[in-house]
Amino acid sequence: MTVRLREQAEALKKDKIFLADSIADISHQIRTPLTSINLIANFLADEELSDERRLSLVKDLFQLLSRIDWLISTLLKISKLDAGTVKFAKDTVKVSELIQKAAKPLAIPMDLRNQQLIIKANGDEQFEGDLAWTAEAIENILKNCMEHTPDGGTIAIEAKDTPIYTELQITDTGPGIDPEDLPHLFERFYKGKNSSSGNVGIGLALARMIITSQNGTIKAENGKGGGAEFTVRFYKCTV
Repeated sequence: MTVRLREQAEALKKDKIFLADSIADISHQIRTPLTSINLIANFLADEELSDERRLSLVKDLFQLLSRIDWLISTLLKISKLDAGTVKFAKDTVKVSELIQKAAKPLAIPMDLRNQQLIIKANGDEQFEGDLAWTAEAIENILKNCMEHTPDGGTIAIEAKDTPIYTELQITDTGPGIDPEDLPHLFERFYKGKNSSSGNVGIGLALARMIITSQNGTIKAENGKGGGAEFTVRFYKCTV
């Protein structure tokens, strides 16, 4: 009984430390754009500001507000998954529909970067899962690839159906993943060496939580020909 109580006390202590660290990370991630918003508000208050400069600042303001909105929304989804309050649907998900739903929000930013999305699928691949949540996961992986692929680059999604699993392999033509980052890529708030200033390190963490909660696996590595390679598998039996 004494040993068990000691173990419970240690577990609670670790949970408190993790919670404190998470709150500190969240506060930092929100404070950064808020600081920029305050600076922009001060600039906009200048009556002598040119119309061109004012429009540029308003554009920056909307981008920062969008970033905060995405951050809070993603953190709420993670907290729901942590609490176990999410009930995933067990519907027949068509991979073609999943890819279309996941890629749609990224169509404009990819077009602005002159990036091409290549889809290799027969069209009949499917698995049992939740379309909306899985699209969220795939979108975050595609977003990560987009941010690390240079202008004019390519992102490819290849689907494969086997008797054991349905697989999606997502690759890009970026610089690849630093070997030091690979073991930590799906950790919350982890930012790799090549991460952009706007990256907060929770998109891939959320993707992993969604996929593993649906009897799936996700693996990241560097492709043989260069670039990052993400392999997602949804198993047709319990693994």
